[in-house]
Amino acid sequence: MAKAKERGGYERERVHLTADAVARAMRLIDEGRVPGRGIEFADTAKDATGLTLRVTKASGTWYLRHRRGTIRLGGTDVMDLQAARIAAARARLDFAAGFDPKFDAEIFERSLGEGTALPEAVELAYPPFEPRRPERTEEDRRRDGPWEWRDLVDLFLEHHLPTLREGWDSQYERAIRLPEFAEIAETPVCDITLADFERVRDALVRNQAPSTAARAMANARAALDWGHSDHSGLCGWTEQDVPWWSNRAKVRYKAETREHTPTVTELVRTILVAEHCRALGGTDQETTPGTIAALWAVVLTAQRTGALGGTRRDGIIPVPDHPGWCAWTWTGEEMKGGTSAGRPHGLPIPPEALEVLARFERESDTNWIFPSRASGKHVTSDGLNQLLYRLQGRPKKGKKGAVTVRKRDWLRLVGVRHWIPHDARRTLSSYLADEELGGAGSAILAHSSGKDSEEARIEDITRRVYARAQRFPLKAKGMAAWVRHVLEAYERERPIVERMLRAAPPVEAPDPTPDPEPIVRGPGRPRKPKAEKKPRR
Repeated sequence: MAKAKERGGYERERVHLTADAVARAMRLIDEGRVPGRGIEFADTAKDATGLTLRVTKASGTWYLRHRRGTIRLGGTDVMDLQAARIAAARARLDFAAGFDPKFDAEIFERSLGEGTALPEAVELAYPPFEPRRPERTEEDRRRDGPWEWRDLVDLFLEHHLPTLREGWDSQYERAIRLPEFAEIAETPVCDITLADFERVRDALVRNQAPSTAARAMANARAALDWGHSDHSGLCGWTEQDVPWWSNRAKVRYKAETREHTPTVTELVRTILVAEHCRALGGTDQETTPGTIAALWAVVLTAQRTGALGGTRRDGIIPVPDHPGWCAWTWTGEEMKGGTSAGRPHGLPIPPEALEVLARFERESDTNWIFPSRASGKHVTSDGLNQLLYRLQGRPKKGKKGAVTVRKRDWLRLVGVRHWIPHDARRTLSSYLADEELGGAGSAILAHSSGKDSEEARIEDITRRVYARAQRFPLKAKGMAAWVRHVLEAYERERPIVERMLRAAPPVEAPDPTPDPEPIVRGPGRPRKPKAEKKPRR
C-alpha cells in the first residue's frame, strides 16, 4: 500500500484492490481500528481509475471520483468489488454521454439490495446506449458552444494578438501553445478543474525554463479571463461555475537582475563566428545577410532588438555638421517596451559603421534596413536570439516533439561566454563610462532623463535633430568612440578566430571541444600601480 495521505478529513491510500484487500479493509470496522474520521482506498488496478472504497467506523461505501464530480456507487453490504467496478465503468460511460450517473447507480444498488442477480441488475440499471450522434464539427462548437480548450485558445489569440506589438505576438502565441497544454486541448472549458490546470503547470515547470513556464500560465489565465468576461455562455459556464481557481495555478517566478557584461572581444568574436558558420540550422539554409547585419548593428549600436530590427529606410536622415553620418530614427510607437517609455529616439551612425553594414546590403524592394528571409518582413528579436542559440549549440524543439540536435558550441570554441543581445548595452555603457562619456552612453541607450516635456512627445523626429531632448552632438561623440573601439577589436581578433576555427576538429569527430584559447585583450589605459602594503607591526 502507498503511504496514507489526508483528503477531506479521511486518510487516503492507493492500493490494488482485490477481494482479500476489501475483506481486510472491512475487518477494520469489526476490530474497531478505523483511524480518525475514516480511510479511503483508491484502486490502482488498470481501467479502474477513480474507484474508491471509503471505510468509516460504521460502514463501507464505494465511490467514483471523476473530473466532473464524485458519484456514490453503493454500500459494501450489497455491492462487492466486481459489482463496484461494473458500476464505476458504467458511470464513466454516462459521464461521456452527457448523462447524470447517480440515477443509474441508485437503480443498480437497489436491484442488488433486493437480491437481483448481477447480470439482471446490470440490464435493469443500464439499458443499451443509443448510437451516438456524429461528433460536432469545429465550426459547430465555435458557433454554438460549449468551447473546448483549443477553441478558447484559437479565438482568444485571434482577438488578442492584433493588440500586441510586432515581434511580441509570436512569443505570446508560442507560450500558450506549448505541448504541455495538449492534455486539456479537447476538454470542454467548463470541465477544466484546478487539478487539470495544476497538472499542466507542473509539466511546464518540469520541461520548460522558469520564465517560459510563468509566461505560459499567465497567458492561459488571460485566455480564461477573456472567455469568462466576454463569452461565458459559449464556454459552458453558469454563474456558479466561474473558474475562481484560475489565478491559483501560478508559477512562482521572479526575474533576476542580469549582470553579465560581455567583453568587446567576445562581441566581435561572436560576429566572426556568425560570418564563418552560416549554415547551422540542420538544413542547407544559410543565415541571411540581413540577420548578420542585424547582429553587427546590435554590437555597433547596442539598441533594443525590437526597435532595431524594424529600422526603416525612410527613417534615415543625414546629420547636419557631420558629413557622411546618418541618423537612424524610431517613433515612440516603435520604441515602446523599453525604459524609454515610448519616446521617439534618434541615433547618429558614423561612416565607418555604415560601410560595414553596406557589405550585407542586397537589392530589395523592402523598406527595412534588415530584411529577413520572409518576403516583406524584417529581422525580429526572436530571429537574433535563434542565431545566437545556433552558435551556442542549443538543441531546438520543433513540431510534434521533434528536436534538432546541434553538435557543437561554436562560441565556447572561441572562448566566448554565452550572452544575449541586451547584454551588449551594458558593454557599451561600461566602456563609455570608462572613457568619461557616461552621459553619451545614457543618451545612446535611450535611458529616461526623468523629463516628459511637450517636445519629447513630438512624433516627427526628423524635426528634432537639434532638439535638446535628443542630444545628437553628445551621442555622436560616444558613437564615434565606441564604433572605433569595436572595429579595432574586430580587426585584431579576425586572424585569431580564423586560426581557432581552422584548428577545430570536424563536427562529427567524437573528441570533445578543446579548451578555448585565452582572450587576447588590446592595449588599454595603463593601470595605476598598486600601493605597497605597509608592514604589520
